[in-house]
Amino acid sequence: MDRYLRYSRGLAAALGSLAIAGLSSWIPSGEAQQAPRSWRISSRPLLAIGSREQPGPEAFGSVLGATRSPSGEVTVVDGRSLELKVFSPTGKPLRVSGGKGEGPGEFRTIVAIQRCMGDSLFVYDGALFRVSVFGPGGAFVRTLDLRRWSPHGLPPYDFWCHRSGTRAFLHRSTDPPAGEGPFRPSVEISLIGPKDSVVRLGRFPASERYFKDGAAGPRPFGRRTTIGLGSRYLYVGTGDAPEVSQYSLRGEPVRTVHWTRAPVPVTATHVDWYVRAFIARRAGRVNTGEVERYLRALSWPKAFPAYDRILVDASDNLWVEDYPIPDVSQREWTVFNATGKRVAALTVPSGFRALEVGRDYVLGVWTDELDVEYVRLFTLVK
Repeated sequence: MDRYLRYSRGLAAALGSLAIAGLSSWIPSGEAQQAPRSWRISSRPLLAIGSREQPGPEAFGSVLGATRSPSGEVTVVDGRSLELKVFSPTGKPLRVSGGKGEGPGEFRTIVAIQRCMGDSLFVYDGALFRVSVFGPGGAFVRTLDLRRWSPHGLPPYDFWCHRSGTRAFLHRSTDPPAGEGPFRPSVEISLIGPKDSVVRLGRFPASERYFKDGAAGPRPFGRRTTIGLGSRYLYVGTGDAPEVSQYSLRGEPVRTVHWTRAPVPVTATHVDWYVRAFIARRAGRVNTGEVERYLRALSWPKAFPAYDRILVDASDNLWVEDYPIPDVSQREWTVFNATGKRVAALTVPSGFRALEVGRDYVLGVWTDELDVEYVRLFTLVK
């Protein structure tokens, strides 16, 4: 455990110190290259929650997650206060729960919020190694200890859940880096059924890390391993190539969903943008010169990952987001149905990050020019 903690300290922590000093039966999706239809989000949001100046529930320190209930209520996780803030369908503040601490319904950190087991909210705290369960109204119900599902006694790296009750864990790696520089260890993925049955999918490449000066953190512009979970299938994406692996909920491989996308080279201009943005977000809290030297000395990827995040919508469609290139004014999504057919393409402004997709809506975070975050709900127009 001590060795893991030593290797898993984040890049941000390292920079903060500078301020002080083989499966068979794969079926390729033959229709994946057909021209998709164009979907869009409404020009105006149905709901906008957030405040730049006034204190109160609408002022978010940062938005870690958001989800909408069938009744239309929206729950937002505030990353600064570690509170769950519930709003009415019209955006009126209703109640606040959670908060910092280690007691029942409190958090030391929040990794993910998911709707699970019907309309319950499952909130994963990686520091406390547990999931806190809240009812539809936001009241704390119970705690789930995750140790029984952890293959190495370490808290999972990430967590997903579906309303049917199926859960997925991306576990942490115990592989230490071979030396300074970029590395990509292997990790396990587990599926937990509604009745707590366990399926181990095997080992996959983890998200890329960078080890330097005794600490490891996410590699800038590195490939990320992520999961999408629907009512019938689990999707695993690693960002290596324009393809996503599809599994049944019994852990059986179904197909590879693939498409065509030319690699985008990482240029010196992209590196400059990253360095400037990284420092700007930490203005006054880091030694600018030390941080810039640290970042520019890294070994940067030659090309951006094939894609960034994946989501599964309420109709069990797979959504794949192109990797956001610095200074590009929009985000591109491609939508595939459960058979791997490409059915739609969607463009949203670069300032909007989708978090949840329903049958007729997209819920996400809007960041303004001052890096203030708001939660916005848009109509999905097909």
